[in-house]
Amino acid sequence: MKLAVLLCASVLLCWAALARADTTEIDCSQYGETCTREFNPVCGKDGNTYPTECVLCAENKLRNQNVQMAYKGICNPQ
Repeated sequence: MKLAVLLCASVLLCWAALARADTTEIDCSQYGETCTREFNPVCGKDGNTYPTECVLCAENKLRNQNVQMAYKGICNPQ
C-alpha cells in the first residue's frame, strides 16, 4: 500500500513539473500601465532577458511586437 501511494505521488510530481515547464504563455492583460521594480527575470524568445513578465509585455506594447517568453530566468548567452 505504501509503495502504491509513493508511486502515485511520484507520478503526480513528475506530471506537475512537466506541465509547468511548458507554461511560456504570458497573459499580458493582467498587467496595468506600470510595472513593479522587482527582479523576477524571464527570457524572451528574442534572446533578451526582461526583468519581469510585465516588462516583456510593456516592451511588446511599446514596440508593437509579440515576443513570447522562452522560459523563466536569465537568458543563457549563446
